[in-house]
Amino acid sequence: MGKDELNKMIAVKKMDLEECEEELYNRYYPSIVRVAMMNYIAVLQEQLEQYNNDLKIVMRMGSIQKE
Repeated sequence: MGKDELNKMIAVKKMDLEECEEELYNRYYPSIVRVAMMNYIAVLQEQLEQYNNDLKIVMRMGSIQKE
């Protein structure tokens, strides 16, 4: 994946994460739904971390190729 694609994925994951966290903390949901939402939030955080790491690698590769 290229830099632009990674930036788009990061933006989408951040928006999804923010929306899920806001819903979880500002509305009432049954316990099982809250557990599922917390699990989904954890998955989103892991994906976001991986995309950020991938972006760092792509950025480093780009700066190495320019030299």
